[in-house]
Amino acid sequence: MARELPAVARQIGPVAAGLGVLGLASFAFLSVCGRALGPAELAPLATLWVLINALGPALFQPLEQEIGRSVAHRSASGDGARPVFLRACLLAVGAVGLAGVVLLVARRPLADGVFHGQQVMVLGLFLGLAGLCAEHLSRGAFAGGGAFPRYGTQLAVDGVLRIGSAAALTVIGVATGGWYGLCLGLAPALAVLLTARRLGPAVHPGPHASWGEIGHAVGWLTAGALASQFVVNAAPIAVNVLAAPDEQARAGIFISVLVLARIPLFLFAAIQASFLPGMAALAAAGDTAGYRRRLMLVTAAVSALGAAGLVVLLGVGPWLVRLVYGPDFVTTRGDLWPLAAASGLFMVGSAISQALISIRGYRSSVAGWASGAAVFLVVLTLPLRLELRVGFAFLAASAVAVLVLLLAMRLKLHRPLAVDPAALETQLTDRKDSSWT
Repeated sequence: MARELPAVARQIGPVAAGLGVLGLASFAFLSVCGRALGPAELAPLATLWVLINALGPALFQPLEQEIGRSVAHRSASGDGARPVFLRACLLAVGAVGLAGVVLLVARRPLADGVFHGQQVMVLGLFLGLAGLCAEHLSRGAFAGGGAFPRYGTQLAVDGVLRIGSAAALTVIGVATGGWYGLCLGLAPALAVLLTARRLGPAVHPGPHASWGEIGHAVGWLTAGALASQFVVNAAPIAVNVLAAPDEQARAGIFISVLVLARIPLFLFAAIQASFLPGMAALAAAGDTAGYRRRLMLVTAAVSALGAAGLVVLLGVGPWLVRLVYGPDFVTTRGDLWPLAAASGLFMVGSAISQALISIRGYRSSVAGWASGAAVFLVVLTLPLRLELRVGFAFLAASAVAVLVLLLAMRLKLHRPLAVDPAALETQLTDRKDSSWT
């Protein structure tokens, strides 16, 4: 396992630095907005923040994952991945267009039900989704080609744009959430414009990629991403929807607390960015021993990260919340610990899910997250105080998902690592064609 550490560190380091900037900037963004707007006015903006960071990965991280996996797999065989990348871009454009139509049609009920009547937040949501689409496409190319410094740079630029815009609005005295929402939505697109240039093997010519191959993978990945994003992001939506009119300030505080409890997830994203392509390369090489070692190393690392986050919030959580958001944001350790524990378990589940995806275990990943999503809805019906009901639903959902994913991974490891049948067939066809020339 010690031999894996240098390679993993080289991959994780640049992404971790970029995510550190993005994470700090994101929390600074919410902190600045919370002080400028207050708990009640912050609630729709914080909900927009959650939705952008939930729907964006749910819709477009599957494309990043498949691009990263395919580029790494093909690079291990000396091939480029332009056919895969171009088809993924077409799928992404279609998804953004469809999302735009849905948001346009549903803008009024969505604004009334989720954003306290502010339709400008719906526009911010669309801008954020379009920007995250471009980010995930370029990050898939960066990760698959091993360009992790560029991956980290894009993350950092996104973060600087977020906090920079919030600080500027605060200085000029803007006290309504809509302008902050628009700036939040524009930041990802601007980050791509400033960082996405040379994409490496993703745009190099390579073997043909059929729509069936891409569609099958992306379809299952999207189902799994939607279920996993439901598990990790349903809590703030649920508390906002379930809160009575006199509980809106409590909903804003809960969402702010949840964002703080999920700080370790930003750090885990650094591991996740390099983990899937690395595992796909090991699977392509048939290195079962190396695959097992890296899986154990990363699982142990994210478990330790989650435990550290839980200890910190149990120790100084309520004080930290007031420090970050202001004296009006009062909470208790009883509200904090389920959110911190659930975030830690979600990270473990995500690591195992990524390993399953690297060997095309798409159905197993979907089964794990779908089980967690179902449990969330069941626990949400318990007759508890609002914050505890939603917090325990998140905790139970993460725990069940981890259990199902662990069982699936154990079954997979009892058999030889899966080989990409479509890629293998393509390579064999290309070799056969070249033998006739």
